[in-house]
Amino acid sequence: DTISSYEARLSTLERSSRENAWSRLLPRSNPLDSLEKQMEKAQEDTQRLRAIVLPMEQEIAELKAKLARAEGLVQELQSEQRSLGSSSESLLADVDVVPSDSTPDDHITLGEGGVADKFARGLDSVSIASIPSLAPSPGPPIRRRFAPSPETVSIASSTGTLVPETIYLPPAGYQLVPAAEWTQLHEKVQQQHEALEAAAQEKASLEEALRRSNDECSKQVQVLLTQVQTSERLLQGLQTLVSETQRQTQEQMADLAASHKRMSYEVQRLSAENEGLRSASSQDPCPAMDDDNGSLPSTVEELQALVNKLRQGSASQLRAAEHQAERLRIEIVSLRERLDEEATSQSGLQEALEREQEERELLQASLNSIQSEMERLQQSQEEMNRTQAQIDAPSLGEASSVQERSEP
Repeated sequence: DTISSYEARLSTLERSSRENAWSRLLPRSNPLDSLEKQMEKAQEDTQRLRAIVLPMEQEIAELKAKLARAEGLVQELQSEQRSLGSSSESLLADVDVVPSDSTPDDHITLGEGGVADKFARGLDSVSIASIPSLAPSPGPPIRRRFAPSPETVSIASSTGTLVPETIYLPPAGYQLVPAAEWTQLHEKVQQQHEALEAAAQEKASLEEALRRSNDECSKQVQVLLTQVQTSERLLQGLQTLVSETQRQTQEQMADLAASHKRMSYEVQRLSAENEGLRSASSQDPCPAMDDDNGSLPSTVEELQALVNKLRQGSASQLRAAEHQAERLRIEIVSLRERLDEEATSQSGLQEALEREQEERELLQASLNSIQSEMERLQQSQEEMNRTQAQIDAPSLGEASSVQERSEP
């Protein structure tokens, strides 16, 4: 068995023992009574597993030591093959100078050349790979060809003068690799290429997702910028409207104050005029009476005519005074109504001004929230750019490392 099979068996045994221990430790009908027994069984299983695992670990260590020794033998064989390559020219010169009267020992040596032919055919069945493949790789362990025994090497060296064309000597800096190992290396390179393609596809998908997110973020930023500009224009318009309304309100209030003063003065004037008319109407009959008394009529008809005349004059004056008073009352009522209307319009303007002030504050708050949202989107876009840069750096490093590994 190889090291991988031992490790697989070891992991299987550990898994099975762990499952058995957990199945025994599961609660049953009365877990409190059998808890000590379960603990004892678990300890026994642990000891049994340790007794199984320790020999396997020792055997694995021995196999690793044997593998290291085999690698050392392979390196020694390669050094011997390089030394054989340096003396191949002298051996080729001696091939045609074999004497006809050979001794039985020479026939025995020629007969033993079959072993050398077999060894040479074994060497011809391998492929060439570079020396760095001897270094231990982090992947699965590569099976190497163990070095032949010293007797086989000596036989091949002694018979090299007879069949030098059947022995393939690799150039300096290369080694002979079995076909299985060559296939494994090709499969590993193919796997690395597939992993590189998968990483490239994943990188492309991530770049596409990042591009889409960047486009969406830019669109959202543009929309928010448009909203901000619209809000700013609306806010400026509201500020202009508020200032214009305030100016108009102040002008109207000044006009109302001036008109109120004029109306008050007019009321006072009309009241004084009314009083003067009343006093005049009360004082006018006396002089007439005095004049009449100064020249009293001599007959009854003249006296009656004078009385009727006085009655008509007093009635006309009374009607004029009543008419004047009614006109003054109407003017006072109209002035009061105008004052009430102006006060109502002033309160309405004040309420409109307060509403516009509230709308201005709301627009300012929405503008602040939009600006904060824009800052948050910009920060998220910067974080996504940094994440993309961090993703690009490992993928590029992995691609370069895979290409370097696939070049040999």
